[in-house]
Amino acid sequence: TVMQNGLRAQTAKTLLQYTVSMPNPENHYFHVELNCSGWNQETIDFKMPNWMPGYYQMMNYGKMVENFTAKSNNKDITVKTINENTWQIKVAKNKSFTLSYDVKADKQFVANSFLDATHAYIIPNSLFVYINENLNMPVNVKIAETKKGFKIATGLESVAGKSNEFFAPDFDILYDCPILIGDLEELPSFKVNGIEHRFIGYKLGNFDKITFMSNLQ
Repeated sequence: TVMQNGLRAQTAKTLLQYTVSMPNPENHYFHVELNCSGWNQETIDFKMPNWMPGYYQMMNYGKMVENFTAKSNNKDITVKTINENTWQIKVAKNKSFTLSYDVKADKQFVANSFLDATHAYIIPNSLFVYINENLNMPVNVKIAETKKGFKIATGLESVAGKSNEFFAPDFDILYDCPILIGDLEELPSFKVNGIEHRFIGYKLGNFDKITFMSNLQ
């Protein structure tokens, strides 16, 4: 373990792999599992952010979390709730473990995650807990099987050779990249300084999309 900007940075052996599933989307609940290996501390505090970049208002995302549990070697780990957005577990050093929790997503709003049978809008700040004081860790996110014909749009990097799996070098990047899933529409892209810019949305409506993209460019 090394120190970076006052934060504890684990070695490259530490892996955080999140899997998001939507077993009953009409009920407005995401299910999240976090598989972690290579962590070399026994007491671990997991936190859910209280706000998101671009909408600087307290959102208290932890209040939407339910059924927070943990396992290691298929055995239950006691979870201690520290406050409304912090959960603590104790596990043997370097032992793999899995967190499991549900997130209620029933309000359609730019700063809220939302899920129904037609589409999913994920604000990562409201879905993915982080290990306290370790926002600098790399993260993998896998979206479990989606409805046939649905597409996934996000600013996260795709994992080579993996379907519906994405990567962020740290939680700052993760939390700045919403994920949209559904029957999506993509407008004609453009390049600036050789960098492609894409615009993808759900139910965009009728308007002059060519002029819109030209003005955006």
